[in-house]
Amino acid sequence: MMRRCGIYIRVSTEEQARIVDGSLVSQKNRLIEYVEHQKKLHPNWGSIIDFYCDEGRSAKDMNRPEFRRMLADVQSGRINLLIATELSRLSRNIRDFCDIWDLLKKHSSSFITLRESFDTTTASGEMMVFNLINYAQYERKQTAERISANWLSRSKRGLWNGGSIPLGFDRNPKNKGELLVNEDEAKTVQKIFEIFLEEGSVRKTQIKLIEGGIFNKRYTNKHGLEKGGNIFTVDTLQSLLTTKAYIAKRDVLHRDGSRDEVPANWKAIVSEEIFSKVQERLHKNKNKYKPDEWKSHAFPLTEMVQCGECGKSLGGKSGTGRIQKHFYYGQAQIKNPLATHLKPKCQIKNVRAPRLEEIVLNSLKQLLLEPGLIEKWIRIYKEKTVSDLPEVQSRQKQMDTEIQTTGKRITNLVQRVADLPAELSADVFYDQIKQMNQKLLDLRQAKEKLRSQSTDLLAQEIDGKGLAQRIKAAIEKLESSPAEKQRPIYANLVKFVEIHPTKIKLGLYAPSNEQYKATGTDGAPSAGNQTQNLKENKKEATVHPLSPNHRAGSSTVGNGARGGT
Repeated sequence: MMRRCGIYIRVSTEEQARIVDGSLVSQKNRLIEYVEHQKKLHPNWGSIIDFYCDEGRSAKDMNRPEFRRMLADVQSGRINLLIATELSRLSRNIRDFCDIWDLLKKHSSSFITLRESFDTTTASGEMMVFNLINYAQYERKQTAERISANWLSRSKRGLWNGGSIPLGFDRNPKNKGELLVNEDEAKTVQKIFEIFLEEGSVRKTQIKLIEGGIFNKRYTNKHGLEKGGNIFTVDTLQSLLTTKAYIAKRDVLHRDGSRDEVPANWKAIVSEEIFSKVQERLHKNKNKYKPDEWKSHAFPLTEMVQCGECGKSLGGKSGTGRIQKHFYYGQAQIKNPLATHLKPKCQIKNVRAPRLEEIVLNSLKQLLLEPGLIEKWIRIYKEKTVSDLPEVQSRQKQMDTEIQTTGKRITNLVQRVADLPAELSADVFYDQIKQMNQKLLDLRQAKEKLRSQSTDLLAQEIDGKGLAQRIKAAIEKLESSPAEKQRPIYANLVKFVEIHPTKIKLGLYAPSNEQYKATGTDGAPSAGNQTQNLKENKKEATVHPLSPNHRAGSSTVGNGARGGT
């Protein structure tokens, strides 16, 4: 059988990968020479199909892009022989190697390594391979333990172990474990700490720094590229204010999870007194602005409230006014004050939580109190789905035609590869086959989505009586349950609460006729299984639950939100 060879080369670090004529080039040349030698001995021995090169990747696991591509080519039949310089290039993990070995056997493939010479068709040869992998795994773990012990020792001595250099310091070129104070940047750091103590919050400090043109550290990385010099975000500023390197101390993390604080091997930039004041203020802010919200307000409509203009979710929030604390559902805050293009431009950015929850509950009650209201909205839903069905069915037919055409093209390409002379490379055809297979997979997934959509549209009709029973049961549970236990009750009935400037749209899960017959007339199915058995009303089938009198209340919610905190 003609061998279709995949050449795999790998080095563990980026430094090794950048060496001109280093290990990568050496491995590649040796492997090419091996294949050429075999072809001289046996003219029909095989040919190289592709090269797979992982630069700066460890063999501790299979999370290597080129390695995964190579295994995918084994599965597709593009290659049937892996060649590497040594076994440890492929894997240093016994579990991963077992998976690789099973994959190769399943697809009638094998591997060759230049350093080791094993006959894997015999039990003794297979045992030797697994023993060698065990030793490679042991060697890797032993190396990791030595590195970990070395880092711990350096940390205890207060040395710098690497990573991004904090603003205010530079690395000592003569001693990589020591940081040198950058006098200009040190003044900036001191100013940042002073501004925070004056402003009292990270957010206000961030805005002051942006207004003052103060940016984070600019540096040149090991590749010679300019990095940094960006505005401070809330997260990067929080990190700077809690960095103990500024008081010439560092934490030592032990294997058991405990921490020790030791003197660092460099000079302090900030006094311990100022640093302590900053930490106290940060701790105070954390307790003040991040309480356990459910103890104050449960936000039972969490993950259901969304903006009707942009579609974004409105999460539970709180703010302290002059007299009392306010709770509302609002859009997520943009942390970068300069990113104006990301800020929502919707009319309603937040809605008072108690008022919205009251309107939703009253709207559910209104559906029961006003005769014919449920049937009215079911009729609107049916009219909408009937109008959508022809379009979905037409797209299904187009998808079927495209799938058939793509399948024929793949068959033709495979036939052309089979007819190629042995001396000609089929790389171009293999690439085309791979692309067409991916396209075929995407088409089938799209077809499945259309099939599911069509099934929903053709599903059994919604039972108005069953929906009324479910709403009634939910209202009874809501009125008898504490606020912190109401969220799952709402979640089993309400799909979404969509906020618009002058109205609220409410989407509900509704039972079909068949489900209602199965469950009887004594209420909704149990909370554990009712969601999966329900027909989901999409946004087009939303219910406007407010009568004209209630819609004035809806408008009030929006106005109140804009005036809130």
